[in-house]
Amino acid sequence: MKNLGDDNYYKENNNWDVIEVSKVNDKIIKKLLNYLKYDISENFFISFESLLKLGNKVPEATIQNIINELDQTHNFKKDLFHFILSFVKNGTVEFHLLPQIYSPDFIVRARAIMKIKQNNDTRYLKFLLPLLDDPDDSVRWSVIKFLAKHKNNPIIFNELKNHLNKELNPIIYSNLKEIFELELKIRE
Repeated sequence: MKNLGDDNYYKENNNWDVIEVSKVNDKIIKKLLNYLKYDISENFFISFESLLKLGNKVPEATIQNIINELDQTHNFKKDLFHFILSFVKNGTVEFHLLPQIYSPDFIVRARAIMKIKQNNDTRYLKFLLPLLDDPDDSVRWSVIKFLAKHKNNPIIFNELKNHLNKELNPIIYSNLKEIFELELKIRE
């Protein structure tokens, strides 16, 4: 198995013996790939991690077909499938923190976002936007704080503004609202 990103994480968490890799068939792989087409959820995170662990067992043609099916509104998903395809084909990893950003463990996701925020690594912006819908409040808030630093980008500004209407946590909602109120005062 190839280790991605922070090797210590994979050494500590090598407990994915729920299903033997040799028993994974094309039907299971297709199901995992299909979960990546849907919104951010626990199944999304588990599928992403599983596909990376399966590596070259995942058929390249299947991934390429999914990329071709996705329309322009799913550019983030296309980039994600390109990441998986590149890893499956030749083991290259451009975005080393991506496996951690989409880890099933919310603590790992939050730590990865903190690393990105600490380094102000804007290469990950497109991969962080979907995490505005993360099921975990701490991950969502970390993403919002990082994205708020880049709210001059019209895409990020619109995504944050749209998220304001969807945020269910009252504390995150009021903090996000405050970000936009400050922005309005600055523009006046």
